[in-house]
Amino acid sequence: MIWGRTDYHDADEENYPSRQTTCPHWLLDVSQTQKKIKVTFVSVANPADLQSNGTGSTYSTIRFVDEGPSTTPSLHESGTGEHEQTPAECHAEASALHAEPLQLLPTANHVTTHLPSNSAIPVRQARRAVSFSSLSDSDIDPETGLLRHYCYALAPWIDVGDPSRAFGLEFLILGRRIRPLLAAILALAALQRSLVVPRHAADDLARSLRFREEAENGLPLQSNAVQRVGNVFFMLHSFFSSCPSQWKALVSAHINASGGLGCLSASDEKLNEPAFWVTLRIDLAASIISSEPPQMLIPPRVATSEPTSIKEVYQQILLLLAHTLSFVFGGPATYLDGPGQVGTVHALNPVSQWTYLWTECRRWYQNRPLQVQPVLDVRALHADEIDPQNASSFPILVYTTPLALVANAVYHVASFLLLTRKPRFVKTLTGPKCLSSSIWHAQSIAGIATSNDTVEQWDPILIAALLLIAKDMTHHLQQSAVLNRLQRITVLTGINLDYEIESLQSQWRMSRYDEPIA
Repeated sequence: MIWGRTDYHDADEENYPSRQTTCPHWLLDVSQTQKKIKVTFVSVANPADLQSNGTGSTYSTIRFVDEGPSTTPSLHESGTGEHEQTPAECHAEASALHAEPLQLLPTANHVTTHLPSNSAIPVRQARRAVSFSSLSDSDIDPETGLLRHYCYALAPWIDVGDPSRAFGLEFLILGRRIRPLLAAILALAALQRSLVVPRHAADDLARSLRFREEAENGLPLQSNAVQRVGNVFFMLHSFFSSCPSQWKALVSAHINASGGLGCLSASDEKLNEPAFWVTLRIDLAASIISSEPPQMLIPPRVATSEPTSIKEVYQQILLLLAHTLSFVFGGPATYLDGPGQVGTVHALNPVSQWTYLWTECRRWYQNRPLQVQPVLDVRALHADEIDPQNASSFPILVYTTPLALVANAVYHVASFLLLTRKPRFVKTLTGPKCLSSSIWHAQSIAGIATSNDTVEQWDPILIAALLLIAKDMTHHLQQSAVLNRLQRITVLTGINLDYEIESLQSQWRMSRYDEPIA
């Protein structure tokens, strides 16, 4: 929350008390006064947000300080030879300020000041205007800058399936009390920022190594739960340092390490539960890339009761993908002792296993709540009419939240994998024909990837799914659209996809050579 306050009395405040409170947009007009006004940024604790343990959220407050005398000094008293403005000059100055007013836009925990694009205000006039305290990284403590980057650019990506924001809120608060955990967070933020902001890459890499060493030295002295959370940040650190083809080895190393992430479970509570889901997401993406079963311990069965929250909707389809990957790539199938099934899983034949998973995926799709459904779903037939630049003819799919986007992408890749492994003895599937088409699901994945452009949407599973379906694309315009998205992923997240792009281009060239000549 940002509060604007002036230290001098304004008669309008009595008639318009709302000027003393927060409002979405407000303007500061300095053309009506000749007083010196300075803006200072003050960190204060919001009493409304104080926790029971005495901690609170920090907000940025703008305080307007009037350091000028009650009356304007005369030319002789000031001791300067400054030119005294004529009424015409004052009118011109006021017109210039009114033409392009200074906007102070309040945002939580972050203050952004927008200067006019035209900086032609004379220096002597600028002395009477507002002076600024820049919030650029060069003017603030390095740790503060890294924490700000983590909060606004990195934590939302990690917490894409968790509305409670465990990584962006709970673990950050915990890090305020446990310095080694905070060091692990800072190490991750410094590394990821070096990938997306190359300007200070060398400094950020040096900070990342320093904070990583501090965390590795201090975390062994903490509780097992805190150590596991720290290990998740170490895994994410390695994740951003690697490419998708290395994700399998990365996950294996962190899961199989002594006291590592292999003991995490979806049924864990408190700190372990969010750590499990983040690890599972990377594990599933690695499984798609490597065509091998997941390595995480998956719950023994898919919940049959309807999910009661958006978070549970997301987690349900994530588990269905995990079970699908285990079935498709030959992993353990202990989850199939589901409703109405008695005895051991070995009594189920592959057709029954496939049918069970397909039915659960379709049920999820049909029963997904409104918040998870797309707000815009334009298929290829009409996509060109709405967006003439959509030469690839991918569908246009837009969602209200990154969680909804990723959840639907997970559904489509699970269905795509099941359809590519459909048993011969499965009869014609009921329902809309499009749901039974692997091409339709592949087009949906491509449409989700090309219709949206946010950092949070680039979940590892969506990246892996896009790489999976891109292999079979033959039209050069669609290939170009996918390459554009892959390059955009690197720009937004820092994930290196050079090897994957080169492999795709090589496969596409080979497929063109294999085409029969008419």
